Amino acid sequence: MSLALVVVINIIIIFIFFVILNSRIKKNSAPKILEAYTREVEDLIVELNRALDDAVNLSEERVKELKRCIRKAERLLKDPRLEGQVSSGEEKDVEPVLGERKNLMEKTKHLLSMGYTKDDIAKKLDITKPEVEFLQSITRD
Repeated sequence: MSLALVVVINIIIIFIFFVILNSRIKKNSAPKILEAYTREVEDLIVELNRALDDAVNLSEERVKELKRCIRKAERLLKDPRLEGQVSSGEEKDVEPVLGERKNLMEKTKHLLSMGYTKDDIAKKLDITKPEVEFLQSITRD
């Protein structure tokens, strides 16, 4: 009887090892590995699509901003007060135009849009550079 019991226990143990090894082999089989790689590639495609959407949205925003700047430049070019300055090709002082501006914030925004540096603006408006930076942060859209 003990021999029969030992044989039955061995058969059960062998069956358990067979089930464990069979599941591991199936887990590491080619279709399973291929499925895992497919999922990973799909996740990468989704991530790349998101990054591409972000880049496209950013580009569209920059294009809109550039179009706004072009429209503003066209309006400025049509301004009769600036016509002599633009057509002559030489840089003249913009004080007459600035004199019509209402306040310091508008003057700062105007000079920044014309490409003046913060140091130049501070000298022109007789304020400090941190004040120019503060006014710039307020006037941002």
